[in-house]
Amino acid sequence: MQLWLPRILARCRPDICHFTNSVAPLDMRVPYVVTVHDLSLIKHPEWHPWSRRIWMRNILRPSIVRASGILCDSEATMRDLFGWLNVDPARSWVVPLAARKSFFADRPRNDREAIKAKYKLRRPFFLYVGNIEPRKNLSQLLEAYGALDPAGIDLVLAGRRAWQSRSVLRKAHKLMAQGRVHMLDYVSEDDLPALYQSALAFVYPSLMEGFGLPVLEAMASGLPVVVSGVEPLTSLVRDAGWLVRPEIVEEWQAALAEVIGDGEKRAILAARGRERAMLYSWEQSAKRTMQCYEQALNGPHRL
Repeated sequence: MQLWLPRILARCRPDICHFTNSVAPLDMRVPYVVTVHDLSLIKHPEWHPWSRRIWMRNILRPSIVRASGILCDSEATMRDLFGWLNVDPARSWVVPLAARKSFFADRPRNDREAIKAKYKLRRPFFLYVGNIEPRKNLSQLLEAYGALDPAGIDLVLAGRRAWQSRSVLRKAHKLMAQGRVHMLDYVSEDDLPALYQSALAFVYPSLMEGFGLPVLEAMASGLPVVVSGVEPLTSLVRDAGWLVRPEIVEEWQAALAEVIGDGEKRAILAARGRERAMLYSWEQSAKRTMQCYEQALNGPHRL
């Protein structure tokens, strides 16, 4: 990015470039837009490996400050950005993400049974989808689930084993040996809709998010959700799920117990969640992104 891309851009001279993961080449000669998903690296550097902190330290700030347009996934990330840098609100855009249309389509029973067979899931289960890393707060979830008598309800953790995942794996080891916790690693996008729709409920105990796309995917799939009561998850879910303080194990335990015991509430919240998920679309996101491009090309903040 820093060495070769500026040379390539100097030859082809595009009207504008869009860098979708917070950073851009420091030697940019054309207008560009940058997407900032979250500022966990700034607010919680302890959640990131030292190598990432070192190389991002001198790149992140100038990449954002010099951008002709800035996209954030949520109002929460935008507030964090304004609290950290003096950037122009006029060139800053909130552009939410969306769930793919395949998540809204009800999968036939045969598809759901095939997915459960593929991943050897024989009992009802809570589902988590996301990286296995510190900020996802899975140790708290495992503690709450382990202290619960779930009456034959398993816990499935689907996601890539990222930095410092070993502490989570150690905590999950005993429950895995009992057959109550299943670690699926990365699950392909083709399998995800049927996996969501096979679960009893979706659980997401994250300490910090830029948006919370897996939560939206779960709601689009018609799945009741139990999530951390932190922004932007609270604005995403509102009254369509259980909102739990992320670090209070007893609250997670109580919420999981209620999910198991109250089928009527599960159905009500699942229906509300799907309605909320329908408020977000990639068409809307694309339209706002194009508006940002046009403003970046025509505005005063050009390189």
